[in-house]
Amino acid sequence: MDEVVSEEAKTAFPEWTEYRKKNGLDPLGMQNSSVNLYQTFLPGISNVTLRMRYYGLYAWLAHRYAKQVGDTDPNNWKRYVRRAEALYALVASHHGGESGVAGTDWAAKSLENQIGETIEFAMAAEPGSENYYLKQAWGAFGAAYRSQLFEIGVFDRSDEHDIPLPSKPLGEGLAQAFEDTLGSTADAYFSVIEQGEVSREELDKLAPLLPSRITSGSTEQDLYEDILLTRSNAPTAGALSRKLSIQLILKVADLLGKEPRAEEIRWVLYAGQDQAGNALDLDDPALEAQRARWWVYQANDLCHIANETLLKFTLDVLGEHPVGLSMARLIGLCADAIIAELEVEPSSWRAFTAVTEPAQNAFDEDDPDSEISLANEIIRAGRDDARVCEPSVAAKAVRLLSILHRLIEATGADLKEPLGGFNPDAFRSLLSETRFLDRHLDAPFRTTIERVLEERVIRRHLWVALRKLRHQGDYTFLIETDDGKLRLREKDGPVFTNPRLGPAITFLKDVGLLTVEGLTSKGQEAAQT
Repeated sequence: MDEVVSEEAKTAFPEWTEYRKKNGLDPLGMQNSSVNLYQTFLPGISNVTLRMRYYGLYAWLAHRYAKQVGDTDPNNWKRYVRRAEALYALVASHHGGESGVAGTDWAAKSLENQIGETIEFAMAAEPGSENYYLKQAWGAFGAAYRSQLFEIGVFDRSDEHDIPLPSKPLGEGLAQAFEDTLGSTADAYFSVIEQGEVSREELDKLAPLLPSRITSGSTEQDLYEDILLTRSNAPTAGALSRKLSIQLILKVADLLGKEPRAEEIRWVLYAGQDQAGNALDLDDPALEAQRARWWVYQANDLCHIANETLLKFTLDVLGEHPVGLSMARLIGLCADAIIAELEVEPSSWRAFTAVTEPAQNAFDEDDPDSEISLANEIIRAGRDDARVCEPSVAAKAVRLLSILHRLIEATGADLKEPLGGFNPDAFRSLLSETRFLDRHLDAPFRTTIERVLEERVIRRHLWVALRKLRHQGDYTFLIETDDGKLRLREKDGPVFTNPRLGPAITFLKDVGLLTVEGLTSKGQEAAQT
């Protein structure tokens, strides 16, 4: 699910019951380099793991199931998982105000349409049920949390069966802490899971289960905090990366003096300062190195939205000619329009980059030449016919590419470590695109723009779409060729990837390190650990 991108500022709240129609997703094969990079920043957290307490709930459920049921038939374990989730959704809907709980649409309707003294949920939890709480066979557990529970080390695999087991000591410790915090409520929860129906009085008593009700100062809360920050000498590279990224989030929250939005975090980490120019103070070389990797991620995202904007521009120009255009004619029209937007046509890409001064603060939205201003402009090019990408917007995409190229050269940013391991055919990235521009520094400027449009945009898209057709059976061509002419089929355009920051922010709020007003005292302490 991580590969599906969304708007920059939003957590990717999943459409749990439907798989969205496939369009030209990642039409240039560039977003996947961003996705693969950000997956290393917050391992154990994904864009669809929305509440921290699910980690404890599943650990406890697996432990209680092993102790009290012990059936190794995966179908029976699946039944318990689905019933536990359906009941959790009913608890959340009954009490209200809880986001990120799977199945609450079904739960709200079930509560509204209740007939009799109890709400029956056993049938809704049966795989294949017409009145399902979630369509996915393994519910939110299979769709979102299972892989992350193994990633973190909460679960271990058994050599004898397919039922996950709480690990030692983390998984078993978390299961016990969950049960100790809830006391008799945990027993009542498991009992209701088995009976398959629940009364409103029982839902009242199950309120301590809610994801926002993690008890302050409890061992359960401490273990969640430990998962996020792994203070005991982060045991793996993934755990260390997660710890450093979480600390960076806390540092940004401290700088801003409030709960940060996901897009604010990525821009502060890229710019090294807030919008007012206040510097992000990092006194730890490890944090500085992690921020540098986040910088590469954001720069990589900016690179691919610039190229995707050029794709949208060519598609919009092509759309004005229903009978089609030759490749040469399309490229010529697009290059003419972009160059006409420049005050003076540069002699070469080197000359263009030399006069393209980066802003003092990349996060300054009041500066029209800052990276955030350019990004905001080009992202408005849209992905369909609702908005036409004007030549001025395409020219800003070219300017953004030039700024990125100049910054990499000026700062000596290490792109090879985070991006060099990707197959350059399947994974285009900031590294591959800057190397391409390096090879054309002194060619005539128009020639370079034409080659970018032809090789890095149009032919790249056709290659990516052909591979998807051959290997996945998906027809994602935005341009079709016929009798030597290109014709528009569909449109697509720039979109940021979503690097799991939304769920990470929610987790920090769940465990009492962050509020809407900013860091708590525990959060302040964790930011310095």
